[in-house]
Amino acid sequence: MSDKTREDVEILGVNHTLAIDPDSLNEAGVVWAPAVRALASAVAPIVVADAEARRSSSAVASSSSVVDSSTDHRAPTTRILELGAGTGALGIALACAVPDVDVTLTDLDRVVPLMRTNADATRDAGKLARGSELRVAELAWSRDAVLGLDDAPGGGGGGGVDRRDGGARWDLVLGCEILYWGGWDVFADDTRGPLLEACVAACEAGAGAEGVAEGGAEGGAEGGAASPPQTLVALAFTVRDKGRESGYVAGDFGEKFWLRLLDGAGTFRRVTDEEDARRMDAEARARIEAAEEGDLLVLGAVAKRRK
Repeated sequence: MSDKTREDVEILGVNHTLAIDPDSLNEAGVVWAPAVRALASAVAPIVVADAEARRSSSAVASSSSVVDSSTDHRAPTTRILELGAGTGALGIALACAVPDVDVTLTDLDRVVPLMRTNADATRDAGKLARGSELRVAELAWSRDAVLGLDDAPGGGGGGGVDRRDGGARWDLVLGCEILYWGGWDVFADDTRGPLLEACVAACEAGAGAEGVAEGGAEGGAEGGAASPPQTLVALAFTVRDKGRESGYVAGDFGEKFWLRLLDGAGTFRRVTDEEDARRMDAEARARIEAAEEGDLLVLGAVAKRRK
């Protein structure tokens, strides 16, 4: 069912009835279903695999100390930040389908009521997966705003803030159809610079922030236990103008991040060294260059080491 106030959509095998508001919010008030489904399908297995790896690591660490045999070796909660969440469809879908994720939905202040309506309805219906939670926060893209989310009361909408290694961090940053330019109804200004700032800031907070560098591995550590995997930024966008979306991702965005394909083809694996990162980056850039207008691209990105 779809009308001007609600839309039914299936994502990751779960049916959702979401409030929409295209009349007031235009692009921000609708469900971008193809992109949402594609990005959700690409990142859900990654979240599950990373959680399983952390769970195994936790179990091994616990086995070396005296613990109660009934201890539940659950993985630490995966913290997910969605930028420009709109209706919240993507983050909500992940929180309903994947256990132990803490999703913070963010958008401009005028969009927050719509996100909150959908998040509250999902929670009240008991649809959240075991151990998962949804939070809602206002966020106009900037470095300070993203870093401030970690210090805001309730960490963006109820509950405590998960801090790791002395600082809060995001495991996954999502952006679905958020490449807006000046002249769009919701955004009067060009948002390419602020979006890049926001993504860089989200990857800076906490462990794994130094990026992939020569001789190092993504999320690895020299000796001792491995650090958490580096923050992964995942984007889905439709190429509407090759010089615009593709040019931005391969240009300004690509100067700060190693790019990689996240299209569900093959098994996702973490980067092992800079050579590996460069190879994946070249593959992603080739796909971007070959894309035609109307194509939907799903890409991942990890921050390059700051020089």
